[in-house]
Amino acid sequence: MQSVPPQFPSRRSCLQWAACSALGGLGLSQRAAADGLIVAGAHLTADFDPVAAIWLGYDPGHEAFTADLVQVLAAHVPIRMLVRDDEAQARATSVLRSRGLNTRGVRFVQDERAPFFVRDGAVFGLDGRGKPFIVDFQWTHYGWSNWCRRTFAGSRTRARDCARTDDVATGALDQRLAAALGLARFASSLAIEGGGVEVNGRGTIIANASLWRERNRGVSREAIERQLLMLPGMRKVVWVPYGLAHDPLHRATITGPYVGWGTGGHTDEFVRFADENTVLLAWVDETDARRHPVARLNQQRMQANFDALSNSTDQRGQPLKVIKVPLPAMVEREVVLSADADTAYSNEWTAAAFPARERRREGETVLQLATTSYLNHVLANDLLLLPSYVAYGTPPEREEEVRKIYASVFPGRSVKFIDVMNANWVGGGAHCATLTEPAARG
Repeated sequence: MQSVPPQFPSRRSCLQWAACSALGGLGLSQRAAADGLIVAGAHLTADFDPVAAIWLGYDPGHEAFTADLVQVLAAHVPIRMLVRDDEAQARATSVLRSRGLNTRGVRFVQDERAPFFVRDGAVFGLDGRGKPFIVDFQWTHYGWSNWCRRTFAGSRTRARDCARTDDVATGALDQRLAAALGLARFASSLAIEGGGVEVNGRGTIIANASLWRERNRGVSREAIERQLLMLPGMRKVVWVPYGLAHDPLHRATITGPYVGWGTGGHTDEFVRFADENTVLLAWVDETDARRHPVARLNQQRMQANFDALSNSTDQRGQPLKVIKVPLPAMVEREVVLSADADTAYSNEWTAAAFPARERRREGETVLQLATTSYLNHVLANDLLLLPSYVAYGTPPEREEEVRKIYASVFPGRSVKFIDVMNANWVGGGAHCATLTEPAARG
């Protein structure tokens, strides 16, 4: 990993990727990995806490989205970018400048495995001195091996060959980022991505049981909870049973002809803390539930989540306050399965991506759903950034209701909207594309 502040050569000198990789590859135990971290008083930080910087990634397919994000965020928080190499940095710089943005204050860090959805690459906290640190979770490429086993259940060879493509090197990204920034890290034996970690910054985590079990195959919920409570400052685990139906694991059938490309249930799509004990929960419009089979599935899932949350307390024993946030209308498109599909593109699908038992055939038309949700919002100090779906069929009055809900739970913040559809087609959004670095304290 290389830290690159090109316009300010007097800043800390760049760290080469090889050196950071060597640090990240030591396989440190949890005790050793916590060296340098003042554990007493340490905790994972909430998105609503003060922010030092927002990190973004770069990908040619999401250039316009990245520029849109920076254009909105830059006035409220310093911007940092994680890019793969000099070429990516140059292209990102050019795109931002084409929008009239001043890139002199943008700090770049290079890593050859830099993802676009940077949220999933690292999780931040503050240690006992109020200094940022990074939690080093294990990496499974969003449960890729499990997806391979499920998709190719009838062929051990195909499942094994599929699993070999798992991007193991990306798993050390958080280690290399910590080294590049000179931060301590805390290693956990649990596997998860940042989009699946929802905390209130005071000792409570909301965990999607189906997601954490998927990422930690063969580990019981009780064992996962014990490990979660070993995280710095963690005192309470609140379990919810389900993610959104239109956020399936990788490419998958949801029901009938409906398919999707998702994370398998990241919490940042459906449940978020607004403060220490106020929780925002995605909620299905009754009309949508009557009209759309996937909306009906979501209605059942979110009701189960509501029941779980309503019977839960925070780390102080205080009941959680649950506020329902309407989901946008379903957004779908027809996709024809083809053996010639280039699956690097979200609108190209092949029958080979589905389990044989589903009997999908090339030439068949399926309906792809985008992973849409207002809950994939971004908080950056005095800014609240929400996705907008009016252009995609959501009634304006519903989006206005969402705006009012957010304005009431985040008073004093400027509320702005952004188009995120390009990211939604691959299970992402604005929160997924940003990584929140907390402001140091004391």
